[in-house]
Amino acid sequence: MTPRAYHSVRRKEAVELTRTRVLEATRAIIGGKGDLTSFSMEAVARKAGVARMTVYYQFHSREQLLDALADHLAEHGGMRRMREVFLEADPAKALRRLVEVFVSFWASDRVTLRRLRAMGVVAPRQDRGPRDRDAWRREAVQTLLTRIARTRGKAKLADRADLVDLVTSLTSFETFDVLCTSARAPESVASLLSDLVVRLAGID
Repeated sequence: MTPRAYHSVRRKEAVELTRTRVLEATRAIIGGKGDLTSFSMEAVARKAGVARMTVYYQFHSREQLLDALADHLAEHGGMRRMREVFLEADPAKALRRLVEVFVSFWASDRVTLRRLRAMGVVAPRQDRGPRDRDAWRREAVQTLLTRIARTRGKAKLADRADLVDLVTSLTSFETFDVLCTSARAPESVASLLSDLVVRLAGID
């Protein structure tokens, strides 16, 4: 490796470490007990121990920082497993895995996700992330039901907007947050919801 290449690798590693520090600082602030109105790029910089301009250089805006945090949470919350959902040949197992992946994700950092989604409600123009990701989840449900309709000969299944809406709602954070209590662990929530989703699709 040439000296220039070596320094380039080291610089890239340093940038990635700083990025992670900033994201973890953002996660700590949003997932903490403080008032969310105090959240700012400056507060994140202080928490991460970096210059304010470093945060702006890496993320450019509050919206992009929050979007990057959502990706960071998804990465650590196992959302890569969605690939398994679409590779699963058995329709019932695919639907069950869909539910399990989202329940596991929602449970991975419940408080931060709850507050991050709340920010999207309070300031929808600034924090569009939750709405965009909910739309992506609905699209994933639609795609999966379309595939099931083709393989199971249920032509009308994919056209049922009500079914897509129901499955999308049942895999939402809000549904998980209501059902996951001290008396019902995430695994029990996943089992309850997956049984219901499979029955709704008529493929149990």
